[in-house]
Amino acid sequence: MMQPQLKLDGKEIDVETGRFPDGAVWAKVAGELPATASLMQIRAAAMKNMDDFMLLAQLTEAVRHGCDVRFSHLELPWLPYARQDRHMQQGDSFALKVFASLLNQLAFDKVIVLDPHSEAAAAAITNLVAIPQERCLLQSETLSAALSAGELMLVAPDAGALKKIHAVAQAVGADGFATLTKQRNVATGELTGFRLVEGDVKGKAVLIVDDLCDAGGTFIGSAQVLRDAGALSVSLYVTHGVFSKGVENLLSQGIDRIYTTTSLASAELAANNVDVIDINKIYNA
Repeated sequence: MMQPQLKLDGKEIDVETGRFPDGAVWAKVAGELPATASLMQIRAAAMKNMDDFMLLAQLTEAVRHGCDVRFSHLELPWLPYARQDRHMQQGDSFALKVFASLLNQLAFDKVIVLDPHSEAAAAAITNLVAIPQERCLLQSETLSAALSAGELMLVAPDAGALKKIHAVAQAVGADGFATLTKQRNVATGELTGFRLVEGDVKGKAVLIVDDLCDAGGTFIGSAQVLRDAGALSVSLYVTHGVFSKGVENLLSQGIDRIYTTTSLASAELAANNVDVIDINKIYNA
């Protein structure tokens, strides 16, 4: 269950959450509320389900009930349901649109999201402010230094990553990047047809850059293609690390090093070959 964080005019206010015997969740302000506040900031980190949404909604209502708030900002590092950003096949739902319609009812003046998965988010969510991928990535001092020195070659894992990786390349002054392609069966999720379609990676250390890693099939397949093409090492940056099969699944199948943020992944994942960027650094940059 998510633990939302609340600030009023920059001061942290205690929040309590729990669950009733019937399974319904509850949230309340435990600290003292001022009569008025210029800015309410709520961070809903690692929101994963509609129980978490209810905690956010209840906390928002509780603050507004007890305090006259002028502006309200929501920090939503991970945007739930962003992967289902259209009707993909007969009978399914446009889940992002459904979630956005509920979120919009909370009437935040800003909804600040890290590296949203889909451009459809900007159309669906009122007052969305997207923190771009390059701003997230460059909060890793290790990555920033390596990319600026030309020690890593950027790789886009598929066509969907091209627009973002252009911006990353421009931000670090990279001359270019490699591009991969793949095919996905929408009904089954099966991935096939991994190919390197642009860029010479022979003898180079490469960095695959994307917004999300779930089970990691895209990156395992990509790493194999890159190594077959002569890459010396393969690292991976993803803003949002679900890692549903664990980071070891990736590290044992062709990925040498992983970079991610605490939008979803725990800071405790950090190890010799896993770097975890604190989202506080990104929001405060």
